[in-house]
Amino acid sequence: MAIVKMKFVEASTDEAHRDAMLLQGMNSGLLDVTPADQIVTDENGGQMISQDNPFADYKQTLQNFAHAVGFTFDETKKPSRTYTKEEIESFLSGLNETFGINSDSAEVILTPDDEKALAALSECGFEKIHACRYLNFGFGRMPRESFPKLSAYRDVNFVHHRLHDTKQYIWMVYVTSDSYADQVANIFKSLYFEPMEIPNVDVHRLLHEYEDKLNDLWAYCSQENEIISRYKYISVFDKKQVLSGFVTADSVEKYKETYKDLPVEFTVKDPEEVPQLQCPTLLKNNWFARPFELYVDMYSMPAYGDFDPTFFLAITYCILFGIMFGDMGQGIVLMLIGFLFEKKGRLFGIIGRVGITSTIMGFLFGSLFGYEDALNPLHQKLFHVREKLFDVMANSNTMTLLGGALLVGAVLIACSMIINIVNNIRHKKWGEVWFSQNGVAGIFFYTYVVLAAGGYLTGAYNLLLAPFVVLFVIVPVFCFLMKEPLTNLISHKPVKPAEGWGGYMTQNVFEVLEILLSFVTNSMSYLRVGGFVLSHAGMMLVVMTLVKMTGNAGPVVLVIGNAFVMVLEGLVVGIQALRLEYYEMFSRYYTGGGRKFAA
Repeated sequence: MAIVKMKFVEASTDEAHRDAMLLQGMNSGLLDVTPADQIVTDENGGQMISQDNPFADYKQTLQNFAHAVGFTFDETKKPSRTYTKEEIESFLSGLNETFGINSDSAEVILTPDDEKALAALSECGFEKIHACRYLNFGFGRMPRESFPKLSAYRDVNFVHHRLHDTKQYIWMVYVTSDSYADQVANIFKSLYFEPMEIPNVDVHRLLHEYEDKLNDLWAYCSQENEIISRYKYISVFDKKQVLSGFVTADSVEKYKETYKDLPVEFTVKDPEEVPQLQCPTLLKNNWFARPFELYVDMYSMPAYGDFDPTFFLAITYCILFGIMFGDMGQGIVLMLIGFLFEKKGRLFGIIGRVGITSTIMGFLFGSLFGYEDALNPLHQKLFHVREKLFDVMANSNTMTLLGGALLVGAVLIACSMIINIVNNIRHKKWGEVWFSQNGVAGIFFYTYVVLAAGGYLTGAYNLLLAPFVVLFVIVPVFCFLMKEPLTNLISHKPVKPAEGWGGYMTQNVFEVLEILLSFVTNSMSYLRVGGFVLSHAGMMLVVMTLVKMTGNAGPVVLVIGNAFVMVLEGLVVGIQALRLEYYEMFSRYYTGGGRKFAA
């Protein structure tokens, strides 16, 4: 329905409060921030902040460490203090040494079962194990079927202890003296023992001791990395640190309130005062049209201050879908599905709304889950007809249906032209208003051709008279051909085309032929509306035939058949209706090119 009004706001403070202003402003959820390189120019004397960011490397080092030891950072924690670079680097350099992590062990990935076995072994104390001077320890896992074979080596000087087991493996530790280490290792190797390294320290115990420091340092590095990475949005003018961006007009005061604890000054401007910047677009539509913003966004957002096509798209899309998918029962199902799951996404909102028009058109067509006679008594009572209001499957109604589809298309094309004329009047593009194929000349030409063709085919009237042909055909075609010179004429510019009359006429004769052909092809595109009405009715006829043929299984076939038609036909009809919106209507009045508001 409308595009939300915007304001351009500049918040400025001193260098001491810059970081706090930056964080509070960008985390407010109200500001569509503008990068400093779009603000600073050679003429205004502004500067941008150029600063190295070591905190990104610090974060990566902490992440690598956490991955190696299986530690998870608390992302909700706030830093309790500030750290100097020297403190951070000193802590990081000693971290791997303290935990006994080297480049090789850091690549080892332990399974949950490995972790359980290590946890059992840690009760002995990893430091104590490595401190033994004359004993040799081996830790790892062995296939379960190999474990009983250890009894054959009772005479060898070693002992073993089971730590953990699964259906496939047994984890164990064995102890022997240095003198027998090689012999015992070969025995275990022959039993397919898979050795694992015993850590130098108990990582879990150390992590518990280091947990608070790690989380605090992670929070600080994350905060500083976020701040420095956002310095690209700060411009500097006379030592003033400036954060610029767009805010909705009705939230300017709320945005200012964000900085209530900081010494921040504000400059508020209208978007027209900063023409070098592209003002973002935020759409505001009513309950019915809001989900269809999805389709507008898919095509292209309207430029700020331009026309929002969402409401017109919502109405026309629902009408086209409802006509092509006319079944009262299936329409009700679409409504229920759409409105029940609307919070899951805008697509469900669209499904619910097209379900409304499908229900209405299904009632007018007298179709209820494929039963074409179910609504006949109601039609006879309400509309005083012999059977029902309109039988789409009757041969006598086929041409009426296709002719109605063409008429619907003609009306929508004419409406698109009218919207284009209004838009161009707003932007004072008078050449487009008067002389283009989607302007006044175009709508006169197209309306006359449609009415004249209708009168000729029905024999009700005759508009093929010389005065009408001259006024509504020859004159508009002349306008199409001479659009550029005529536009220059009313704009008080030289009438003669830059490429000369010969080149201009050669090129534009073919363009006019393309315009005339496009009127025909665009109109014929709407024949698909009538075609899909027949297609939908035909598919349901097949379903009802199968229901009658399957006897007692008929109700099951009816449900499955309706579900199949709803999914397949609904998808195809949805795509075709969207195609008509994009190619036959948007192409006439909508250019897009806007940027979506992103706070």
